[in-house]
Amino acid sequence: MNDKIDLLMEETGCDRGEAELALEMCGYEVEEAVRQIPRLLRDICALKGKFLLPTKNQHGLVLVILNLKSRKVLRARAVMSFDPAVCAISLDEDWFAFEKHLYGCRLWDGSLPAESLEVEQHLTAHFRAAPPEIFAHLREAPSEAAGGELAVPLRALFRDPGLSVRLKKDILDLGQFQSLRKAPVPAARRGKPAAHAAPAEDLLVLKIALEEDPEGVPASELHAGDMVSARIVDGRDIAKYLARLFGGLTASGPVPIEAPVEAIESGPDGVLLRARFAVGVAGDGLVPADRRLKATRGAAQGQGDGSWWRRFFKGLTPGDRRSNAGTRGRGRPMGR
Repeated sequence: MNDKIDLLMEETGCDRGEAELALEMCGYEVEEAVRQIPRLLRDICALKGKFLLPTKNQHGLVLVILNLKSRKVLRARAVMSFDPAVCAISLDEDWFAFEKHLYGCRLWDGSLPAESLEVEQHLTAHFRAAPPEIFAHLREAPSEAAGGELAVPLRALFRDPGLSVRLKKDILDLGQFQSLRKAPVPAARRGKPAAHAAPAEDLLVLKIALEEDPEGVPASELHAGDMVSARIVDGRDIAKYLARLFGGLTASGPVPIEAPVEAIESGPDGVLLRARFAVGVAGDGLVPADRRLKATRGAAQGQGDGSWWRRFFKGLTPGDRRSNAGTRGRGRPMGR
C-alpha cells in the first residue's frame, strides 16, 4: 500500500493525503488514480479582471492563473486599449473564453501592445515574489476581497488614484485547467463578447527553438504542464506578428518567453515538444532527448501521456513531424 502511495506521489506531485484518497476512490489501481487525481486537486486560482484608468481613458482586461499549492504563476495575460468595448465580456465567462476574448482585443484599433506587455510583466513579478500568506488568502477569499490583491500591483504600476478594478475569482481543479482541447469560442468581435459555438480549435503551430541550460531539465524528463523558455523562430509574417504581441520579438531579434508544455512525443530523432502560447497558438520544437533545457516544473508535473499527440502524428514520418511546425492543428499547410 505504501509503495502505491509513494509511486502516485512521485508521478503526480500530490501529497500523501491526496494520494490515499485517490487510491481509495479508484480501488487502489495506480493507473486509474493517476488519471483521476487532477480532478481532486483544486489548487488552480483564475483571477479575471477589468480595470479603468479614467484620467487616460484607458480600459483593460487581466487574467492571472496561479497554482495555490506550488505558488507558481501559470498565466499572466493583459490587454490595454482606448476602446471601452474590450470590457464587453462578462467576468462570469470561464478563463478559456476570457483569454480568447483578451487576445482578440489585442488586434483591435486602439490597443496598446507595449502597455499590455508591461502589465503582464508587472503582474508576473508581483505574484512570483508574493509571500505564502497571499496564496492562502486567495484560496478562501471571495471575489471582492481577492480583487484587492490584484489591485495592489496595478496601483503600484499606474500610480493613478482613480484606478478602478473589478474581479471574479474561480477555483479550478487541475483537470479543468488542463482541458485546453475543449471547444473554444470564436474570435471576439468589436463591441461583442465572444460566444460559445465553435466545434473544434483551429490551431496555428509555430516553429520554436527551446532555450538550453546546462543545469536544466533533460528534455526526456519534461511533462505536460512544465514551463519552458522558447524563442519563436518561425519566418512567416503571422508568426513574427504574434511574436511581437507575446513579447518574444524585439528590434534585436527573437527573445525567449515562457510557455507551458502541452504535450511531448519521443521518437528516433529526439523529443518533439509542443508549447502553448495562447488560445489557438502553439509552438513545436525538436531537441535531442538528453538535451538539458531551461524549464521549471509546473502544475501538471507527471500528468498527461500525450495520447492526443500520438493520434495527431499517427502514420507520419520523422520528416513530416519536423515540417508540421508550419501547419495548422489538423495538418493543413498554413499560408501567409
